Amino acid sequence: MRPLKDALPPAGDKVFYVFYDFETSQNTEYADEAKLHVPKLLCVQQFCTRCKDAEHACDCERWGIRRLSFWQEPVGDLLSYLTDQRPWAYKIIARAHNARHSTFTSS
Repeated sequence: MRPLKDALPPAGDKVFYVFYDFETSQNTEYADEAKLHVPKLLCVQQFCTRCKDAEHACDCERWGIRRLSFWQEPVGDLLSYLTDQRPWAYKIIARAHNARHSTFTSS
């Protein structure tokens, strides 16, 4: 029996890119000089490999609207959105804007 390879096969044109940014409120103190970041709004911009060079105002030919907003439950909505079935997508790459400065807590 051969060992499994720790690599994905090439995805070709079946990659779906999602870039997102959370807007948070910081009204709740939880430690000395530290405030809790509570997600209030999520902005998403997406495209597939077929429409990556198209104008931002155009819709994606595979997935439709390229810009979305979620505000009811932004963290849960993002997770649900990313796990939607997309039969044409072999790989989904999601990247947060300025992620190194953000910390999210889920309960």
